[in-house]
Amino acid sequence: MAIAPEACFGRFVADLARVVSALVDAPALPGPAIEAPEGGWIVTLQAEQAVRGVLHVHFDRTGADALAKRVVGMDVEPPAEVVIDTLKEMCAQAAGSLVLEPPFVGGRFVIASVEAAQDQPAPGHSLMQIVIGDIVTLRMRVWGDLVMSATEQRVQDAPTTAGASPGLKLDVILDIDLPLLVRFGRTEMALRALIALGPGSVIDLDRSPDDPVEVLVSNQVVARGEVVIVGGNYGVRITELMSAAERFRSMEIDR
Repeated sequence: MAIAPEACFGRFVADLARVVSALVDAPALPGPAIEAPEGGWIVTLQAEQAVRGVLHVHFDRTGADALAKRVVGMDVEPPAEVVIDTLKEMCAQAAGSLVLEPPFVGGRFVIASVEAAQDQPAPGHSLMQIVIGDIVTLRMRVWGDLVMSATEQRVQDAPTTAGASPGLKLDVILDIDLPLLVRFGRTEMALRALIALGPGSVIDLDRSPDDPVEVLVSNQVVARGEVVIVGGNYGVRITELMSAAERFRSMEIDR
């Protein structure tokens, strides 16, 4: 079954606005646009699993450049690779929010491509924009063709068992255990010094005992905190959570 474009385009841009607001720490208001984007980039997202098809988002060049410049904190105009990385991060986070609510629950979006825009109107497109504080207005052209997979459609049409929760799939995902790592410090050692290590050797981690420890999930720092004792065991009291902007800045970008 095809998904109504308005159910997809508006929702995606609304999620995108929330991501942008978090990245630049400023209000970001989504809505329809009158003027079409000029130049810029087209990000294509491929839908998989419960939802199939593609979603294209054409970002205006002026708006995309100004947004990327603000996100990464640059004083000069950002190079193309920085703008592309910014748009990919924004779209990936917005797509992650999109699949948390019907009719997209169970779906998955991946960034299929990013290419320079040719300013050619797309069939069935919608003109949208995000007004980002006093920074810039990000104009977009959004179009695509999304359908529910045959399996998902049968699930949607099947009678609902009394008392069953429509968010059952998400509940199952939330029960998945993820490895969490606490890092007290890190350093680099020459191979000669590493080979020479033995019982009694001391490794300098180049950190003060008062410095916060890092909490990592999937090798990504998600929080910082202080070491405490809980029931005779070590624990960590969270003192700082990483914002979306800080997570983005932690990515290694070749400038």
